[in-house]
Amino acid sequence: MPTQEKQVEINNLLSGYWENDVWDQNDPFFDNFRPEKWPKRTNKIDFSEIPFLIRNEIKFLLATRLINKEINLVTVIQNLGKRVFISRYYPQTSSIVDISLEKSMLQYRTYLAEVGIAGVEYPSALRSFHAFFMNYYDMREEMEKDIWDCRKIPGAKITQTQTNYLLNFKEIPLAYRDFVKKYIKVRLYVVSQSHTDRDVEAIGSFLNFINEKYPAWNNLKELTRMDMEDFLSWYKQFTTSKGYKTRPYQLLYQIKTFLEYIQIAEYPEAPIKPSVNLLFKEDIAAFKPAERTENDIKYIHEGVLYQLEDNLEYLNPPEYIPTVILLRASGWRISDIFNLRYDTCLDQTSQGWYLCGDITKTSVSNHRVPITDEVAAVIKALIDEVEAKSTKENNPNKLLFVRMNGTRKGRCPMSLSVQRALNQLAQDRKIVNDQGKIFHFGNHAFRHTKGVELINNGMSLLHVQKWMAHATPEMTLVYAKILDTTMRKSWEEATKQGLFRIDPSGKATKIDVTNIQNDDLIEWEYIRSNLDAVRMPLGYCMKPKKQECHTQLNPCLTCRNLCTTPDFIPQYELEIQETKTMIARGKAQGRSIWAEKNEVLLERYKAILAVLKDGKTHHKAGKKGRELIGEERVNGKRS
Repeated sequence: MPTQEKQVEINNLLSGYWENDVWDQNDPFFDNFRPEKWPKRTNKIDFSEIPFLIRNEIKFLLATRLINKEINLVTVIQNLGKRVFISRYYPQTSSIVDISLEKSMLQYRTYLAEVGIAGVEYPSALRSFHAFFMNYYDMREEMEKDIWDCRKIPGAKITQTQTNYLLNFKEIPLAYRDFVKKYIKVRLYVVSQSHTDRDVEAIGSFLNFINEKYPAWNNLKELTRMDMEDFLSWYKQFTTSKGYKTRPYQLLYQIKTFLEYIQIAEYPEAPIKPSVNLLFKEDIAAFKPAERTENDIKYIHEGVLYQLEDNLEYLNPPEYIPTVILLRASGWRISDIFNLRYDTCLDQTSQGWYLCGDITKTSVSNHRVPITDEVAAVIKALIDEVEAKSTKENNPNKLLFVRMNGTRKGRCPMSLSVQRALNQLAQDRKIVNDQGKIFHFGNHAFRHTKGVELINNGMSLLHVQKWMAHATPEMTLVYAKILDTTMRKSWEEATKQGLFRIDPSGKATKIDVTNIQNDDLIEWEYIRSNLDAVRMPLGYCMKPKKQECHTQLNPCLTCRNLCTTPDFIPQYELEIQETKTMIARGKAQGRSIWAEKNEVLLERYKAILAVLKDGKTHHKAGKKGRELIGEERVNGKRS
C-alpha cells in the first residue's frame, strides 16, 4: 500500500505543468521531450477520465519515464488508451496496486466484447503500471520480498541481453520459501540471473510435488528415495505433457544441485539421507537427450554466409551490422559481444589486431582473439562514434553497443532484436538454405559456425578450445564431430580396397602392415609403451613418459624427441611465411635482436622442411628411439 513518504515523493514531482490533468504535446514545456523530427500533432494527453485516486500515480510514472528518456510522447498516448476501461471498472480504486491482475484480465475481455473489439490481448500497460508501483511502495529489503529485482542486488550476475530482471518466488510453497530464497541468494553470485530463474522453476516444481504429498512438512529432513522415485514418475509425465526436449534434464540437474548444496551448507531443512542416496546419476541420465549429431549443431553453411555478406548492407536497423560482423569474426556469444567496452575492446600489437573482452559464462577475463584489419576498422569507427556520444548518464559502463535512451538506456540492446533483424533480412532479401527455403538465423549459430570453421581449417583442438574460451575439451569436441564425419567418409572411401604403396617400378603394391619397418613411416601400433607420442602443431613429441619437458606443447625444433612427417609440410610453410613477416616487421621497427632470433628460427624451419619435402621423416632419435624393431617385434619385447 502507498506510504506517506511515497505520497510526498509523488506530490513533489507533480508540480508545475506536470500537475495538469491535460498535457498538450505541442506545448513548449515538452520541447525537450520530443525527437528532432516531430510532426505537429493535435493530440492532448487527457488524464481526467482516470479515477481521481489513481490519477496521480499514473501521471507520476509517465512523467518519471519521460524525464529519464525511457519513453516518448507517442508511448504516453498508447499507454493511456485503456483509461475508459479503468474508469468503468475501478472508479473508487485508491491505488493501482489494489487491482487484481487476474480479475482485471477477465473484465478487460468483457469490456472489449462490449465495445465490439475482438482478438486484442490484455493491456500490457496496466501490468507494467502494477509491477512498477508494487515495487515502488514496497520498502522492504529486496531479498525479503517475494519478487526480487536483480538490478537492485549488488553483485548479482544479470543477463544484460534480456529484459527480465525479476525472480519470482510466489510459486514456491510458503513453508519452504525462506530457505529457497537463502539458497538462491548464494546462487545469484555464482551463475547468471537467467540461470537462477530456471533454478526457481526447477525447485518450485519439486517442492510443489512434495508439498502436495506431505502438506504438513515445512522441511525436507524426512525425504526418502521412495519420495524421489514418486517425483521422477510424476516428473516424466509432467515434462512429456509440456513437450519439453532438453530442459527436463537441465531442471532435474538443478534439483540435484539444490539438494547437494543445502546438505553441504548444513541447512536445518536439508534431508537427513545423503543426496547421493536420494537422486542417482542414472535418474538424470534417463532424461538426458540423445547425443547431438552433425544435423543438430546449428551452424551456418557457406552458401548462406555468402548470401548474408552480399546483403548485410540492407540489415535494418543498420546499427546491428557491426554486431553481426563481430559475431561472424569472433565466434563469441552475443552476450559477450554486447559486454564489450569501447575503451578496452580493441588492442593492436606487433602481430596485428585483437578483440578483447570478458567471457561471462566461463569466467574468462581479458579474453583475446585475433581479428583482421578490416574488422578492426569497423570497431574503431564504432568506438569513435559511441565515445563521442557517451556520458556518465547514458553509458555509465562504457559499453560499445548501448542504448542511449528509452527503457534500456545505459544498457545493451536485446539479443533477440538482432536475431529478428537477421530473419527479417532473410525474408526481404530471400536468403535461402541448400533446399531453397528461407534460412532461419540464430545468434548462437555464428559461434558454432566459427568453431567448425577453425577446426576444418586445421586449427588444433587445444587452440580452438582457447579461442572459444571453453571450460572443457568436451565442449570443443562438439564442433570436431563435423570434421570427424567428413574425415571418416574420405578415409573409408580411400581404404575400402585396402592400403597400397607405389613401388620403385611404379606399380601399386598392397601393404602388409605387420612387416613394415620403414624409417620414414610411423607405425603407431608399434610405438613403445613408455613414450608419450603427443601430437603438436608441428609434429609429435616422442619423449619418454618419465622425462619432464616444459616445452612439450611448444617444441624446440632442435629437440631429438621432435618427430615430424611430410604431413606437416603445409604447417611448416605457413610458419616460414609468418616468420618472414615477423622478421620484416622487426627490421622495419629497428628491432635487430628480434629479427636475428626469428632468422635463426627461420633457418630451422627451412632445414626441417627440406627433409620433409624429400618425403622423409625428421626425427633425430630415429626409428630405434620410438618403435620396436627386428627381434623386438617378434618377441613383443618392450624397452
